[in-house]
Amino acid sequence: MYSVEQVKALVREYPDFPSEGVLFRDIFPIFQDPEAVRSLVAHLVEQIRAQAGTVDAVVGLDARGFLLGPQIAGALGVGFAPVRKRGKLPGRVVQATY
Repeated sequence: MYSVEQVKALVREYPDFPSEGVLFRDIFPIFQDPEAVRSLVAHLVEQIRAQAGTVDAVVGLDARGFLLGPQIAGALGVGFAPVRKRGKLPGRVVQATY
């Protein structure tokens, strides 16, 4: 298993993207290495268990949340709930205003 530092080392940084003053962190190099993905999920699950204890479900926000959320949910043995902007999911949906 990779350490947190080894996984972090795979993340690429692009300053001033998409606009000046923004530091874009590209996590996709992690997904090119299956062991890095397994390690990342294991580290996240460890943190979730340490901080939250029992979890009823994992909620994943658009894009990146859809990449890691189902894997984390599977490792925790709970369901995954995708969250998207209104009108982006077919079928019955639940809406919340905040």
